Amino acid sequence: MMDPLISPKGHIVATSPAFANRLLHVFKNPYSYDPDRFSPGREEDKAAGAFSYISFGGGSHGCLGEPFAYLQIKAIWSHLLRNFELELVSPFPEMDWNAMVVGIKGNVMVRYKRRQLVLD
Repeated sequence: MMDPLISPKGHIVATSPAFANRLLHVFKNPYSYDPDRFSPGREEDKAAGAFSYISFGGGSHGCLGEPFAYLQIKAIWSHLLRNFELELVSPFPEMDWNAMVVGIKGNVMVRYKRRQLVLD
C-alpha cells in the first residue's frame, strides 16, 4: 500500500491560495474582507502554522520575486497617487475568487485627472 503523504514520481502537487486563504479552521469569516486579521494580537494567518497564508508560497521554494513584486506595487501606486486624482465611476467591483489569479468580475471605470504639481 502506498503512503498517502508521498506523491508518486511524475505526479503534480499543487495548492490553491484562493482555497487555502478561505479555510474556516484558519480564518474567522474567511469570505469577508478583513485586513486586520493579520494584525498583531489576531494574526489569524499563523493559526495553522508558518505557511497557512500561502499567497507567495512558503518553505524552501518560496517565491523569490515577492520582495520585488511589493517594490513594484509600491512604486506604481506612489506614482499614480502623487500624479493623479482618481475617482471610481462604476460601482465597486465584485471579486472573482474562482480565477487562477484573483481579480475582479467585469469592468471598472475610473475617472482620472493629472494633478498640478508644485515644485520647490
